[in-house]
Amino acid sequence: MSRKEHTHLRGRQGQAFADQVRGVSAERILCVSIDVSKDFHVVLIHNSLGEIVRPSFEIDIFQSGLSHLCRAIDEAVERTKAQVVLVGMEPTGHYFENLARHLHSRPQPVTLINSYAVKQNRSQQMMTYEKSDPIDAAAIGDLLRRGEGTLFQPVTGVYLELQHLARARVSEVKIQTRLKNRIIGHLDRIFPGLVLTKASVKTGRYQPLFATDFWECQTWQHLIRVCPDPRQLAEMSPQDLIAAFHARRYRLGPVFATRIITYAQKALIPDPEVVAIRCELLQLDLLALDQVMTRIAHLEAGLHERVIQTPYQILSRVKGLSPTLAASLAGAIGDPAHYTYAGQVFRRSGLVSGRNDSGAHQLKGQGKGITKVGDVHLRRALMAVTDRLILHQPILQAYYHRLKQAKSRGVARVATARRATGILWATVRDQRADTLLLKGGAPM
Repeated sequence: MSRKEHTHLRGRQGQAFADQVRGVSAERILCVSIDVSKDFHVVLIHNSLGEIVRPSFEIDIFQSGLSHLCRAIDEAVERTKAQVVLVGMEPTGHYFENLARHLHSRPQPVTLINSYAVKQNRSQQMMTYEKSDPIDAAAIGDLLRRGEGTLFQPVTGVYLELQHLARARVSEVKIQTRLKNRIIGHLDRIFPGLVLTKASVKTGRYQPLFATDFWECQTWQHLIRVCPDPRQLAEMSPQDLIAAFHARRYRLGPVFATRIITYAQKALIPDPEVVAIRCELLQLDLLALDQVMTRIAHLEAGLHERVIQTPYQILSRVKGLSPTLAASLAGAIGDPAHYTYAGQVFRRSGLVSGRNDSGAHQLKGQGKGITKVGDVHLRRALMAVTDRLILHQPILQAYYHRLKQAKSRGVARVATARRATGILWATVRDQRADTLLLKGGAPM
């Protein structure tokens, strides 16, 4: 039977839950709902009818909290003669992971209930304007008893290392971006016009100092380390500027030196006091940027070292995908043995357009964002990979641009990501880097 032919309203997930509880009365199905937070967790124990077996109580984040929870579950099982025990919690940041791992090793299967689904369930229960931990636990329990959520599968080994390295790298890249933006802000005050917007350059309004993008031009970056002050530059001779560059072991020829000085002489010189304090701040941020870039390089080296130990290493041979992207995707997806087909990966990412169309009002999701009922890390990794494949793989590029003619850019990207997920899954499964070629694309 085709995997698209479902025997349950909610597909395979719904069928698996139906098989788990079939023949068991609702009073014998025990639900343990946990609202996770940083410093404590709220627990509510009830049966599948929604009848509360034990009112909500708090547990701490230490060993005593886990022991308290396990005793409460055992007592509730004994009292209700439960035959099935369901434990559910929101995957709240990283706070849930430690508790979920300990329960999993008890062994006690844990179901992850997405935070967005909990929020929506609260709205359906007419609790929109209320916010308290017991209500959240109740909303989690309501979803849990209906079979919502996905089974928690702890990441281990090399995939655990890839996951943490990739997430640390994302954090460092965000810091790098903030520092670069701050540096541009300093330069706008120190040397107005040194870094021009792309729009001004494209329209021909201004001629930039260098045609290359600021963060890709070494001479530009060397200049702001040597002497970013236009007043000092305007008073220098080309030989003085070349000597200043060589003193720091930077290369600079007379042609570029003359161009820099001429450009500085055109500048509208800012207040000297503003320039002085901003130059000091600029050097601090440049030092911080160098440190961040060193950390990023170290993290990427760790990712490259580990991805070759996984089946995902084949992705680095696909045109457009670097070892860093392949490793980040491996860390986000995890062990491929946890999945049976590509659709499970895509569904977990939450890359599904929101729709509330009905009857004759079929707008095909136009104007609706993705539902976000999924893993944000996986979603980010899949979209990063998709954007690169659109640039470098003609078959996906043509597919994306064809969709853009009838749909919005966001919907086209999500649809392309879905197709790319299937192709990447086949690439990892078959360990063939020519999967896109087999699909009719150009040589990879």
